Amino acid sequence: MTDSREKKVTELADSSARSRIKEDLETNLLVEAGAGSGKTTALIERMVALVSEGRALVNEIAAVTFTRKAATELRERFQKRLERLTCGEGLDSDEIVRERLVLALDDIDQVFIGTIHSFCARLLREHPLEVGLDPTFEQIPADERGRFESDFWDQYLERLVREDDPILSEMSNVNLNPSHIRDLFREVVKHPDVVFPHDTIETISVAEMADLRDELEDIVETGWELISEKEPKMGWDSLQKVIRQLHYTHEISGWDEPSTLLDALSRLCSPPKIKIVQNRWKDKKCAKDFRDRVQKFADENELAKRGAEFQNAHRYQLAMRIAIRGAEEFADYRRRIGRLDYQDLLGLSAELLRRSMDARSQLGDKYRRILVDEFQDTDPLQTEILFLLTSEPAVGGEAAEGDWRRDDPRPGALFLVGDPKQSIYRFRRADISLYSFVKDRFADFGSVLTLTMNFRSRPPITDFVNDVFGKGDLFPEEGNEEQAPFQPLNTWVSDLSAADGVQSYKLSQQDGNNRKLIAEEDAARLATWINSRLNTDERVPGDFMILTRDTKQLSVYAREFEKWGLPVQVTGAGVSAEKELQELQMLLECMIDPGNPIKVVAVLVGLFFGIDYEEMLQHQEGGGHFDVMEVHSLGHPIVIEALNKLNSWWRASATSPADIFISEVISELGVLPYVAAGELGALRAGTLVYALEIVQATTLAGDASLPGVLRALRSAFAESRVEAPLEPGRSGVIRLMNLHQAKGLEAKVVVLADPAGARSRTPKLYVHREEDGTASGYLKVMRGSQTLATAPAWDDHEKTEKRFQDAEEVRLLYVAVTRAKSELWVARYPYNELSPWLKLDPLLTKLDPEGRPMTADKPEPRAETSLKKEVIERDGKAAVDRLSGSAKPSFEYRSVTRIVEEDEVISEEFLATGSDEDGGEEIFRGFSWGSVVHGALAAAADDPPPELLRTTCRDLLREYQRPLDDLGEPTELTELLQAVEAVRASKLWARAQEADKMMVEVPFALQHEGIQAVGDSEGSKSRKKSASSSLTARQIDIFSHTENPKVGDEPSGEEEEALLQVIEGVVDLAFREDGGWVIADYKTDLGTDPDFSSRLKAYRQQVDLYADAWARLTGDPVKERILFFTAQDRVESW
Repeated sequence: MTDSREKKVTELADSSARSRIKEDLETNLLVEAGAGSGKTTALIERMVALVSEGRALVNEIAAVTFTRKAATELRERFQKRLERLTCGEGLDSDEIVRERLVLALDDIDQVFIGTIHSFCARLLREHPLEVGLDPTFEQIPADERGRFESDFWDQYLERLVREDDPILSEMSNVNLNPSHIRDLFREVVKHPDVVFPHDTIETISVAEMADLRDELEDIVETGWELISEKEPKMGWDSLQKVIRQLHYTHEISGWDEPSTLLDALSRLCSPPKIKIVQNRWKDKKCAKDFRDRVQKFADENELAKRGAEFQNAHRYQLAMRIAIRGAEEFADYRRRIGRLDYQDLLGLSAELLRRSMDARSQLGDKYRRILVDEFQDTDPLQTEILFLLTSEPAVGGEAAEGDWRRDDPRPGALFLVGDPKQSIYRFRRADISLYSFVKDRFADFGSVLTLTMNFRSRPPITDFVNDVFGKGDLFPEEGNEEQAPFQPLNTWVSDLSAADGVQSYKLSQQDGNNRKLIAEEDAARLATWINSRLNTDERVPGDFMILTRDTKQLSVYAREFEKWGLPVQVTGAGVSAEKELQELQMLLECMIDPGNPIKVVAVLVGLFFGIDYEEMLQHQEGGGHFDVMEVHSLGHPIVIEALNKLNSWWRASATSPADIFISEVISELGVLPYVAAGELGALRAGTLVYALEIVQATTLAGDASLPGVLRALRSAFAESRVEAPLEPGRSGVIRLMNLHQAKGLEAKVVVLADPAGARSRTPKLYVHREEDGTASGYLKVMRGSQTLATAPAWDDHEKTEKRFQDAEEVRLLYVAVTRAKSELWVARYPYNELSPWLKLDPLLTKLDPEGRPMTADKPEPRAETSLKKEVIERDGKAAVDRLSGSAKPSFEYRSVTRIVEEDEVISEEFLATGSDEDGGEEIFRGFSWGSVVHGALAAAADDPPPELLRTTCRDLLREYQRPLDDLGEPTELTELLQAVEAVRASKLWARAQEADKMMVEVPFALQHEGIQAVGDSEGSKSRKKSASSSLTARQIDIFSHTENPKVGDEPSGEEEEALLQVIEGVVDLAFREDGGWVIADYKTDLGTDPDFSSRLKAYRQQVDLYADAWARLTGDPVKERILFFTAQDRVESW
């Protein structure tokens, strides 16, 4: 193995490429960044360079990331980089550059940094009508997509049955159940841009059918004679099962119909290799001869092959027809109701850019520079969107399909970063061959750069990576359709410790190579080893990352680590509070159907009450019964107490919203601490908290009923085992996850565990893309492990897809070994064919044939504790006291409006309304009208197209429940639009537009310790009373200039408790000119009522408070304060 320990690198091997990223800003670049090469840094350097060199404003930049977490990290690092360059140690000396960077920092909220789906949602928000989309569309939350899809499929099938659709009888004739192809429907929904050919093939003649029937009947009869009447001790073998099924169907139908005959034929000929267990037949030799006859009939009888192929093609055609039709109707349904999934966002965005040259041109001008991270995992629709958005549309006319593959992006408009060696999401539509196509295109209109300098791993690890993957057998020297070429990693040498490097350890062989037993031994060894290293302070928990190929055994490792008291965060294990959730759902069913004794008894004997059946029987014999709707007095006392508790809950459920009721019951039962104290408590408690969040979300969505909440819970937990850690993102813990979850992560010590977790996936889909961009899909229709039908020529498609899968397995292995910074440990198993790390074995054996010793000890038993009643009562009281103390407020929010109310003597009418735009119905429009006007002006600040502004105003009027006409249209829409236009046409608006900086609807919160408030309720009452009494009013300068309390009753001594004051408000309009800021506040008063003069004084003080707060927050002076009365078209300035 190459030794890098003696190398002294004085210059980065890829320094020229890194320089071009920052300097070559007018060239489109595709950067192939190897593992640990700093691709995020490259993105940030490019973004900063675009801004500092004046090539783009931040609002013209869009940075697209693979995950929301990556977007958050990129935004934070970009902001910190700008801050360093504008102040502090990294201050740029060039004044012009510094001004650009300061402007970028001020406008950083205008840069788009997010996922491709959120980016597409933004594009569609700006041009919804061009694709026939409701402007108020919403994205389907990730945890609802599966449920939403399943509900539609069920309704779709119900409608087909109700309408007696002919396809159902056709499917019945070939023994195909529509409910069995739900997964096929989902696959078609996932690929809206793929065409799935499903043409049938020529059938066979009647005469040929007769010949087939004769031969098939003879085979079945012969086989039947060889099968014993009694089932063998070890069960029927596969061929016996088929013969028994065919004999049964022949007895029932006689195979008189072509469909039943061809179905029997396909059953017999479907296994590629027919196997038998000879000792389960009457005669071993005859059984073997019979197997050979069946195999020959399936492989060599042309008529049989044609018949089986026809039946398969016919079943496939029917399955695809119903699935495609369902997917098309589902897409129409989503668009019609304005609920879009991720593929809709991509597909509609691509459609928008294809169909509307105006939208494409406008959006291309708006987002002049697009940067994309993790491009190797981008799917075809995303790539099309990027090319269409960064290239110039054809002048006049519509673009033709497929043109995007020939379009050249504008110079410098597109910057892509990715590593094809880490493309591991083919199952999410990532296409390595498409990446290769884009790379070839960049050679025409841009450049391809390579970053090979690894800043993550120590030299022994990068040497290991280069030796394993650089020989040409895993990664080819030249890339091909399935695989990327390999680029060796270079490492900046640093001091090495004795532990740094690549190590392996061996496990003992288990009986039957039982995977769970292997994982248990591995987990015990790792727990012992990690605990030892932690005890010697050699490592801390956060240094370790344990990776497995899949999720099946993660819970084994998590449980073992927990036994040792090791802090662990599991991702992908699917560990959930299944038992507790089942009990909760059963309780809800009991509350919904309180007179059902079966459900009542189920709750009583369950987790929450734990009553045994003997006590239940005694209750029945004592005259008791099981009905929650009444109070009980007869029966067993324990059961009576439980039933009466259920009765009280039932009564509460009838009067409380579901979220409040369920939260109170969970709290009363102590379910959360019970779960948290048990095995894998943090994971299971997190799942329970997630369930409560589902309950709350369902209630907020408008369904506060128990049946609605129960449906939501069942749907959320039905699709898969939900995982929701109690403390997401917790640091300082051992990270345990499957390999796909580790993308983009790193750790000082990485262990490749579970050495029996090799996967051999059977392809179910192959997508072939032509040079013109069209895609054809071929599927294997399955129900569980049973194959229902396959696309014609599926064997060839399966082999091709298998090559892509095998290539991706190599890339997954590359991802695994490049996560380590200092130490890489690999688990090895004697029967290494089971290991997903098999390809590392030759070099590991060469480095250390026996591996490092790693023992498996048992953790010390936990000390038993015995609690006395007095201790429990004492600790319980102390906990209650602590909670009571925590319940006392330590700070108080006060709005600027409220401060003004308390500060001034204002009419009772004004105070009663609680807002700054209120009063009588005939004179004032109320708080809601003011909110609508404010919202409309905030939207107008972005200078939207007239139609979009009109839509926004309509939505605001509806949101605040303003009056509607008979057609459901807001009656005040025209008036609102006129008011907005009047403001936009005003001198104040023009002045703000020309200012250096303009901001609208800016919320703020400001700590102020100078004002004191009384913490008790009586004090709160006295504060409210003081607002309407001149005797108790106080003149307050909220920024500690003066404070003049007037005469009034003030609590003192122990009655008074100082609270931290936090002042909050929203500044309607602020803009910066020479000399300072201008603060403006909109008011919608007509000014015709007698109290207007009192309110005007309060309004002026309110703006003064806004101005003082703004000065404190920005550190800049406020030179002018303005009141803009929109209904009066009048401005007051001071």
